[in-house]
Amino acid sequence: MEVLGKGSVGTSYKAVLEEGTTVVVKRPKDVVVMKKEFEMQMKVLGKIKHENVVLLRAFYFFKDEKLLVYDYMSAGSLSALLHGTRNY
Repeated sequence: MEVLGKGSVGTSYKAVLEEGTTVVVKRPKDVVVMKKEFEMQMKVLGKIKHENVVLLRAFYFFKDEKLLVYDYMSAGSLSALLHGTRNY
């Protein structure tokens, strides 16, 4: 995995799955929430369909570890486009 960026909310990684698909794995930090609430929030995020929002593909919850999996966008992050930095 390659680190794409670190911020106050967590870290994003670029990962290539076994079949060759490239995804972004977001690892939020300091998320204290019960599993049921987390799953409900992820289901809401998963239903968002908009041309400017990357689709949530999967999520993982276990005690102190939460992961979100999104499609990889080769144009970089919104932050990079807005602030002129490119870390991909």
